[in-house]
Amino acid sequence: MSNSSGIIPVLILVALLILSAGCTAVNGTDIIKPIATPSTGQSHTGTAVDPNNETQLREFIADFDTYAGNAREAWKVPGMAVAIVKDGKIVFAKGYGTKTAGGSDPVTADTVFQIGSTSKAFTAALTAMEVDSGRMNWSDPVITYVPDFRMKDPWVTKEYTITDSLAQNSGLEGYWGTELPMAGLNRSDMIHALRYAEPVSSFRSEFKYQNLAFLVTAAAVEKTSQKSWEDNLQTRIFTPLHMTSASSSYAAFRAAADHTSLHTTGVLPGNTTGPVPTDPDWEFNDFAYVMGPAGGINANVKDMATWTIFNMGNGSFEGKQLISPENMAFLHTPKTPVAKVMTDMKRYYCQGWMYQEEAGSPSFVWHNGATAGNHAMILFVPGKDIGIVILANDPDASMPDVLALTFYNRYFGRENPDLSEQSLSAYEKSKEVYLVQKPVRPANATQPLALTEYTGSYVNDVYGKATVTEVNGNLSVTFGKRPVIYNLLPWDANNFTAKCPQWGPAFDGGVSFGTGSDGKVRALTLTPLFTEGKTATFNRVSA
Repeated sequence: MSNSSGIIPVLILVALLILSAGCTAVNGTDIIKPIATPSTGQSHTGTAVDPNNETQLREFIADFDTYAGNAREAWKVPGMAVAIVKDGKIVFAKGYGTKTAGGSDPVTADTVFQIGSTSKAFTAALTAMEVDSGRMNWSDPVITYVPDFRMKDPWVTKEYTITDSLAQNSGLEGYWGTELPMAGLNRSDMIHALRYAEPVSSFRSEFKYQNLAFLVTAAAVEKTSQKSWEDNLQTRIFTPLHMTSASSSYAAFRAAADHTSLHTTGVLPGNTTGPVPTDPDWEFNDFAYVMGPAGGINANVKDMATWTIFNMGNGSFEGKQLISPENMAFLHTPKTPVAKVMTDMKRYYCQGWMYQEEAGSPSFVWHNGATAGNHAMILFVPGKDIGIVILANDPDASMPDVLALTFYNRYFGRENPDLSEQSLSAYEKSKEVYLVQKPVRPANATQPLALTEYTGSYVNDVYGKATVTEVNGNLSVTFGKRPVIYNLLPWDANNFTAKCPQWGPAFDGGVSFGTGSDGKVRALTLTPLFTEGKTATFNRVSA
């Protein structure tokens, strides 16, 4: 999305979800995407908090506490946790609401959430540690450490560096391949699949948000460190920072004694919409963890506050230098402009972080993210030793982003209109899509060919094999390593609707068969799970 002076100029497409034309995600949230974040708004003269006045700081925090609680209720987010850090200390940490919509178990400051794309900064930090070790350099080509890495253009393959892999400048379509774990592809599969991705812009010419690039970076770190990404996290970040709640698997998330539920947006009684708890045993709950280096960490708000404090420092913690001051600064230094034209507000992607400049106010560093069940936002102001972390259990609501920016505005005396109120109206309107009546099959629809004309095997470079079979007078398509099964019903001629029982009733997809000049079926095109307006075409190899 673009920057503008409107209520919600969208930063990165950042967003929560999304469903596809014909393919609806379980909640409409794209798990590993940063979320559309509102502008801080037009700056007005206000009263900034005096950082040396403890009484004023306490009053400011108390007022913000009330504002945050009211905002959560207005947005109908089941639960959230907020932590504020100042001068190297956690000065506020609190839970609000409940872990499960309709439940009574309260969220606390110890409740574990999925932190989504804010995990990217951890992968970047591990990379900085490897650079400090001398085992890699920021300018090294990625292929040096990940031999299976390929881009469509051989020159890009050779030139794509460690820095590039963390800077969102690949030239690929935004979020390319993010849906692939839903079909059962693992990290190595996804890295291999990059060679089939068609570029949409020149390498390093513009910002395009990616997730798979962070899998490539993590693979390089694993190669040089001789440890898995998960082991590196535990031994080099979680343990030294005493992040005892932090983990990187779904099993660990579920095993945490105090963890939130995951939610998706759905239709509620009375033809309204709101958060609906996700079945803990839903088979696609592994998605964030397959994409781990891009979005697969779990933690409570207090541990994330410690992480924020660490990032505001010089790379040391409790007297131990974990990252050199030079490389800590490198992580937060702008690399890729988010837009080609920027005026008062300027945004840049760094290395797993966003850097934002505001005319007349201090610049700040931030990142947000959403999984298919939770939402996270971190914002801190370098040199001012102030920051905030907000975790919530509704992935689609951009409330955490709005609250963090409101915190920034009010702390620095930027008396803007109520961002929560403004953004909430846009959010409520966006949910109307869930109440739209589904289309009805045309009354004069053309009948399909004999079903045996469609059965057989088809292949796609990325997804592999798809098999079309006839079962009890209806077609089904099976594809991917998981595998995923679509049950088809005729719509019009060679076009079929698709349901995916594994996904649930929210999925409405489609499959179209293409024929050659001889009228024979030559290919099928389907809407993959967890995509927005994207399709995948499989070419027939046998009947």
